[in-house]
Amino acid sequence: MYTLARYPQGPMDHHELRRIMYSWPEIMGTITDPWALTFSANIWESCSNPKWLPTLKQGHLIRALYREHNNDDGEHDLVEK
Repeated sequence: MYTLARYPQGPMDHHELRRIMYSWPEIMGTITDPWALTFSANIWESCSNPKWLPTLKQGHLIRALYREHNNDDGEHDLVEK
């Protein structure tokens, strides 16, 4: 299926959304692109509904903004003793 191939992490659950939304105001403060600022404001407003979950595409963009803000590439270093 094309959507699952394009968005390999799949849909976002409530736990992941809450974790990301905790730092969302900081992310919104660093955004300079007008489209991204409008998108982030719409996501922030939509999150006021506790039953709302983002679509696959919205979830992908939310994760990308979060990773960019936290400089997290999704890979963790293995620490050996």
